[in-house]
Amino acid sequence: MKPRSRVRSFPDKGMPEMLTFKRIISVSVFLFVFSFGAAQTSSTPKQKITIKLLNGRTGHAVWWRGLATLRIGRAISSTELDAIDKRTNFFGEAEVDVTDANPRQVQVWADFISRDCRYGPEAPASHVYSIDEIQARGIVSENYCGGPRRAPKPGVLMIYVIPSTLRELWNN
Repeated sequence: MKPRSRVRSFPDKGMPEMLTFKRIISVSVFLFVFSFGAAQTSSTPKQKITIKLLNGRTGHAVWWRGLATLRIGRAISSTELDAIDKRTNFFGEAEVDVTDANPRQVQVWADFISRDCRYGPEAPASHVYSIDEIQARGIVSENYCGGPRRAPKPGVLMIYVIPSTLRELWNN
C-alpha cells in the first residue's frame, strides 16, 4: 500500500466559489465607477474657449508674462463686477469657461504690454467678441504692429500684443 502524500489538493468546489466572489466584487466596483462617471457626464458639458496671446512683431506666443484680463457676458456692461485674470501657459494660451455667459460675448485685453496691436487707424473703440463665433470659426484680432497674422482655429481667440521690455516696465 502506498502512503498518502501530505500535499492536500483543494476540492473543485472551493476555487470556483472564490473566483465567483472576486468576480462579483470586481463587477460591482466597475458598475459603481461607471454609473458615477455616467452621472457626471450627463450634466451639461462645460463650454470653453481658448485665449491666445501672440507677439505682434514675431507671431510667437507671449508665455512667460502673459496675463489675459477678460469680462464675460453681463460683466462687459457692468463696471461693478470684477474682471477675470487668466495667466497664460507655456504656449501663450489661457482656457476660459463660458458655459453660463449671458449674453454670449467676451471682452479681452492683456496686461504688461506697451502696445495692444488691435488698435490702429480703422480699429473699433471697443473689442467685444462673440463666443459663438469663436467656437464655430475662431477669431484672429487685427495686427497693426506689422508682424505675421495666423489663420483662425475653432475655439481660439488670438490677440496680438507687444510685450513691454524690462526698461519700459522699470520706467512705469
